[in-house]
Amino acid sequence: MIQEYLSQKTLVQSVSTVEELEERVKSGKPLNILMGQTFDDGQPVDMMKYALFMMNLGDLLAKDGIETSINWLIADHFITDINHEGEATQVREQVKKRIAYLQYINDVYGSNIGVVLSSELSQRSEYKKNLAVLMLEAERNKTFRDVVLRAVPEDRRDNPDALHYPFEELATVQTLDTNIKVGPPYEVFYDQPAREFAPMVGFNRYVAIHLTRGFPFGNPEISLKTAEEIESFGILPYKKGSKGLGEYRIDPIDDDLEKTRKLIDSTRDTRAILDLLVIVEQAKLRLERSKNASFFAGDEQEKYRLDLHTPQARDLVFRSYERFIYNPLNSI
Repeated sequence: MIQEYLSQKTLVQSVSTVEELEERVKSGKPLNILMGQTFDDGQPVDMMKYALFMMNLGDLLAKDGIETSINWLIADHFITDINHEGEATQVREQVKKRIAYLQYINDVYGSNIGVVLSSELSQRSEYKKNLAVLMLEAERNKTFRDVVLRAVPEDRRDNPDALHYPFEELATVQTLDTNIKVGPPYEVFYDQPAREFAPMVGFNRYVAIHLTRGFPFGNPEISLKTAEEIESFGILPYKKGSKGLGEYRIDPIDDDLEKTRKLIDSTRDTRAILDLLVIVEQAKLRLERSKNASFFAGDEQEKYRLDLHTPQARDLVFRSYERFIYNPLNSI
């Protein structure tokens, strides 16, 4: 059942590896699922894909008798203390909005995904110990250091603090005893080397699951470089302003239905429409407590060649979004 769920190709892009996950399930031990996220002042609908995916994965594991814990890691101290991207007061306000959004999703779709702030986690003695282990190993083991550097973009590897971010992230993963890490496609650049260097210091070799790419709605003018990046990895699901495309994202909390309707109707790239359909369908099945297989996340939509260019299809998408996402989330 889990393998079938992870085989939905318009929902899940990659798993490293399914066999490892199956072995963990066979062990019968509890499993901890984590998704880390940065944020800005928006609440993208793309977050729903990750929330609903983790909820359903947790339910499937529970059916196999596996106790699960699911957490969102809100990277507030990564933004202020490490990347220096935001003023502390502003970040705190954005954190409150993001936590409220995640709680709405929990309440409406019936789950108890927890929230962990990186600013609080980083103060734990276990976290500090894990970070120190990584730093010490990097000082005395060149092979380890070289492997870790593969998780850092090439243009930043000469920076004296280049290892800070991957070490902080891995210390987070280890402190939360993470077995399954869920994230967007670009995180493969971090997860592949991290899965290699984590066991070198006795840390968890977690299973990494990457969900499918997200695309902007409407018809934005996009530079060639940005278009290439979106083709490779999509836009960040948790940051509305990703790639400077905030006006071409759907936000079920801050955007009214008129704006959303215009975005859907004017969308050039039908992959954005299909992605929204996948999210809406997961929400519908969740609200209806249905155990049916997903139509749009599997192969069926290709078999029936649904034409997402037509006004009728766009109207279906909009009304489904209104019924199964916008209205439920805004009724709380």
